[in-house]
Order: sequence, then C-alpha cells, then structure tokens
Amino acid sequence: TDGSRWFYFDGSGAMKTGWYKENGTWYYLDEAGIMKTGWFKVGPHWYYAYGSGALAVSTTTPDGYRVNGNGEWVN
Repeated sequence: TDGSRWFYFDGSGAMKTGWYKENGTWYYLDEAGIMKTGWFKVGPHWYYAYGSGALAVSTTTPDGYRVNGNGEWVN
C-alpha cells in the first residue's frame, strides 16, 4: 500500500497485474499494479470489488446491481 492504494508483490518481489486469486477470493490489479475497488471494466464486462478489493460474486452490490458467479454485472 502507498497509503490509499494496494499493490501485490509475489515471492520474488515482482508486482502482479491482472486477475489474482487468494484463499478463494478474486482480486483485480490494473496495469500499474493497483488493486481495483468499486466498479471497473475488464474487456466487455463490468465488475464490482468491495473496499477490501475482494470481487463481488453471485450477489447484489451495495448500490443494487446484480453480479453473476464470475463477478460480471448482469443487466
């Protein structure tokens, strides 16, 4: 963390980007390695991550939208 943003470094010290799964929970780190929170788009799909960075899956987001088992917003 740099105070407000979270990053993930693997055992060799390399900064991770893209999808990352830890203990059964998915996270997304953008191209700068910053963990996403709130709504974000990857390819054609929208996703929601809680303040912890954990991806919302098979639920209704705090703002009332449904996401499926892959975490994708369902219209």
